[in-house]
Amino acid sequence: MVHPKFYGIGENMWVGPADEFTASIAIRSWHAEKKMYNFENGSCSGDCSNYIQLVWDHSYKVGCAVTPCSKIGHIIHAAIFICNYAPGGTLTRRPYEPGIFCTRCGRRDKCTDFLCSNADRDQATYYRFWYPKWEMPRPVVCDPLCTFILLLRILCFILCVITVLIVQSQFPNILLEQQMIFTPEESEAENEEEEKEEEKKEKEEMEKEEEKKEKEEMEMEIMEMEEEKEEREEEEEEETQKEKMEEEEK
Repeated sequence: MVHPKFYGIGENMWVGPADEFTASIAIRSWHAEKKMYNFENGSCSGDCSNYIQLVWDHSYKVGCAVTPCSKIGHIIHAAIFICNYAPGGTLTRRPYEPGIFCTRCGRRDKCTDFLCSNADRDQATYYRFWYPKWEMPRPVVCDPLCTFILLLRILCFILCVITVLIVQSQFPNILLEQQMIFTPEESEAENEEEEKEEEKKEKEEMEKEEEKKEKEEMEMEIMEMEEEKEEREEEEEEETQKEKMEEEEK
């Protein structure tokens, strides 16, 4: 339950000792500002804004509250009394029109305590999905944000279920116990096999390198043998030529 939306409200404030506070004392102090207000020309000889708001003709909603304070200025154990009025008054005109009371009320208004009242206008307004904390008991309701979060959670749950079903259909053995259990013996055996394979590869590489070296050495030896043969043949040819030359000289 709340009041209609008002664009601009008036406010009166009273500050004094808490042990001296009563609502009537505060309201009388505001009404006493009437002495400083000149109704004929709408002027104030001092501060009379509280009085103007108190008797403002268009204000029909009033809410007041008091709160204690440990100290306000030089006042110890003080109290603050505040009243809000809607619609609020202004200093641009006189607070009411002079005349006989209740002579300018609307068609549906009634004269109550020398004031115009309207039951339809004064009734409280109820807003959907809005329940203030001070209302007891508070009903359990789900506002649009609550509905959105609920639908979002349901959608996420459905997506998770669909994802699980797709994964299970693509990988049917993903949840088998044999594949999920980790055994250290199997891991050690796998490590040993890997080490053996690496050793084999290293041995093969070493053997290949040795074979290459042997081939290179053999080739070098063959080259040296061929060079020696060539040198011998050359020497033999030279000797034969010398012999021929000697025979011819003889």
